[in-house]
Amino acid sequence: MNWKEQMHKAIESIKGAAESERARRIADQAKATAKKLLDKVRTGAVGAAETFVEANRDPSALQVKYLNVQLTVLSPSAGISVNHPDTATLVVDDGDGNGLVINAAADPAFVVEQIGSVAQPSGNTFDLGAEEGVNVVVTRF
Repeated sequence: MNWKEQMHKAIESIKGAAESERARRIADQAKATAKKLLDKVRTGAVGAAETFVEANRDPSALQVKYLNVQLTVLSPSAGISVNHPDTATLVVDDGDGNGLVINAAADPAFVVEQIGSVAQPSGNTFDLGAEEGVNVVVTRF
């Protein structure tokens, strides 16, 4: 088997795993956790530090540490991306035109811009996109 066939086989295996029942259960759990956390944030049941700690408890969350930024994306959808177009910037994008631009070099770091549909239920919690509870980004600066 040549390298192209091996890569194709590996990609098909990953696609199969992503579509598996276990993957769907994990995604559903992540979405439920994100909604529960958003409800707590909205009612004032948790503070900024507690929000970050609670968000990090979910094993299906995407966690990124870069310069002065620590962020957790709860219930990440298929289109989510986190990148740094330059050395001082971190960009979180949901693939549908919604996102955050973060100045990661500042101490403390801060959100420079919210793009598209971004709700901010608390100082460190952002909900990207039109569907509530998907791509909830919790920051710690």
